[in-house]
Amino acid sequence: MVMSTKSFSDTRVGGLTPRSGNHEELQPVSAGPAFGRWARLCCVIIFATLVLACRPEVEPPAERIRPVKVLEVGEGSSTFRVEYPGIIEAAREAPMAFEVAGRIIEFPVVEGDRLQKGELIARLDPRDFEESLAKRQANSDFLKVEYGRHKSLYEQGVDSKQVVDKALKNYQISVSSVAQATKALEDSELRAPFDGLVAVKLVKDFRNVQAKEQVVLFEDDSHFKIVVQLPEADYARITPGLTLAQRNANADIDVAVTSLPGHLFSAQLTEAAGAADPVTRTFRVTLTFEPSGGLNVSSGMTAKVIASSDILPDAEGDFYLIPVQAALGNEAGKAFVWMLDPSTMEVHQTSVELGSVSGSMVRVVGGLEDGDQVAVSGVGQLREGMRVRRFGN
Repeated sequence: MVMSTKSFSDTRVGGLTPRSGNHEELQPVSAGPAFGRWARLCCVIIFATLVLACRPEVEPPAERIRPVKVLEVGEGSSTFRVEYPGIIEAAREAPMAFEVAGRIIEFPVVEGDRLQKGELIARLDPRDFEESLAKRQANSDFLKVEYGRHKSLYEQGVDSKQVVDKALKNYQISVSSVAQATKALEDSELRAPFDGLVAVKLVKDFRNVQAKEQVVLFEDDSHFKIVVQLPEADYARITPGLTLAQRNANADIDVAVTSLPGHLFSAQLTEAAGAADPVTRTFRVTLTFEPSGGLNVSSGMTAKVIASSDILPDAEGDFYLIPVQAALGNEAGKAFVWMLDPSTMEVHQTSVELGSVSGSMVRVVGGLEDGDQVAVSGVGQLREGMRVRRFGN
């Protein structure tokens, strides 16, 4: 059987096609663009599989153990102990001002200078005051002579009683005028009213000042005072009818300065308001204390008053005192605390019954027993069964 040339050239043998002009040489048939894309995709998949197989296993993150402060409740937890914030003030301070107007010509002190009572703080130009005093003194001297002359004439029967009385009155007025000029000259100087220091200079040197314009703030820094506001609930528990001395004897009161952690200064109650502030409904209480140990305490520093005394069970029965921030509320509105299990160092939510608040502490009247350990810091980040470690106690 004989095939034509045209028929042979159109025939594909085993996927091969004859080259043009040479029927004996064959070449592969092209697979087309689809085959190339499929091959590249297979290569990518194989490569990705190999890379993932070679990656090391990722270790799970280490468990985070949160540090917390822990309070162990017991018999001592029913001690009345409260804290109130306040600002330290100098026990004695004097805003110093000239009683007369003038120009400062001498201002030798700087802030922080310590002065003895009577030492010079500032002086005004005295010339106008000296001149005024000299004129009034001369006029007084003249009126004194005039009074003497009219008195002598009256005794001689020449002048009347009215003339003598008028001369006496004019002389007395002049004496008062001299006293006023003398005081004005004295008031041209500012001197320390007591031993203390210059806390603040309020004006510049060599400037004119008005009468009563404050020039410096002078303080006695040998002791300080702190004023706190006592809530109604705490004020109501104070035993009535006691003197300040008796209250100081019954309570242990300290002042903790914020910038001096770890240091407590014994304080004494000096004033206690008998009526509440109409706006805040709190009672103003003032205490004084003396710094010790060479520590630097100054007015304006923040501090807190820490008061404690043993009190008997009251209408709320037996109770424990814990910091207010240690007591939380769940979704149902029930109070709870985070109780620490010492054997596992895990915290668990424990329902409690709360009583009244005293300063920064709240009474727990149910749900706790002696020896229970309650987390009192970082409680907002704790979760059921979370492991913790003790911090700061």
